[in-house]
Amino acid sequence: MSAAHYFDSRSARLHVVDLSASNGAIHLSGETTRSYPAPETRLAEPFRHTPAVLYFADGARAEVHDPAMRAMLAETLGYRKSWVVRWQEHTAAALAGLALLVGLIASAWHWGIPAAAERLSREVPPAADQALGRNALALLERQGLLRPSRLSEDRIAALAGILQRVQPAAPRIPLRLRVYAAPQLGANALAFPDGTIVLTDEMVRMVMGRDNDFDARAAAALAGVLAHEVGHIEMRHSVRTITRSSLTAALSATLFGDFSAVAAGLPAVLTNMEYSREMELAADDHAARALQANGIPTAPLADLFLHLDERASKLPKFMRQAMSYASSHPGRDARSQRLRKAPGNKAD
Repeated sequence: MSAAHYFDSRSARLHVVDLSASNGAIHLSGETTRSYPAPETRLAEPFRHTPAVLYFADGARAEVHDPAMRAMLAETLGYRKSWVVRWQEHTAAALAGLALLVGLIASAWHWGIPAAAERLSREVPPAADQALGRNALALLERQGLLRPSRLSEDRIAALAGILQRVQPAAPRIPLRLRVYAAPQLGANALAFPDGTIVLTDEMVRMVMGRDNDFDARAAAALAGVLAHEVGHIEMRHSVRTITRSSLTAALSATLFGDFSAVAAGLPAVLTNMEYSREMELAADDHAARALQANGIPTAPLADLFLHLDERASKLPKFMRQAMSYASSHPGRDARSQRLRKAPGNKAD
């Protein structure tokens, strides 16, 4: 007989009882009196330095703290270690299992999640793109990050004309250009899944330079920026990113639990940084093809990347990370070189 803590499954109250095993049954006496048939009682997998836990058919349980009772209960209940317990008790088998687990996780991370995300993103209806785009743009406006543009109507019309020139003959969804003043975002351009492309005054002014000269070179650089954003929309990068982020976060939470939001979220962040780089390069390639198809040189866009890189290097890290053209994307120098080597590139 040994002291035990009994929980009847109907309340959180702890009952102190004496527990014994005889005649094929588990007997409790003390603050409550019960008897449970041994065949209907389950002994939980034992852990060293923890109580033995008995689960009864009516949902109740008992915790026995006396280590000497563990062997007796196991014998009475006919407990036999599971193959998992026996496996983990052998060092070589445990190490082999760990290596297999790491390999499976790595495979899922490298191949499984990307494949699943691509497949799931294709099932997302176009209506979701529209809702995501509208809500995201409205949120930025409400937060005051996007303010009315201070550029002239003629300048905005010229920018819209550039977009018309570099967009596909039959875009996947209708495209529209919105120009905003955005001091907090700086020189930036954003692509929204509903077909909206946001260009900031700061980007336009930076491209034009101190002389405020909207010449052919400035127009070519802005054409490249807009074509790049069109590429994001045509390839549904926003939806694909959200899908992959959700799957990565789910796997991270499964593996690391909820002990720390940072620890669980870090793998998702690192994985999606790589995914972002892939998308940025794909959008660069789309821009290069669009520029070449319209007889526009890619060199001004290549120069713009280098200029943005120089500007970003002077900013605090948190500001660099907040800017889509100066965050976790591929190195500007590498992107610049890729554009200069694009087939059919025209120098000016």
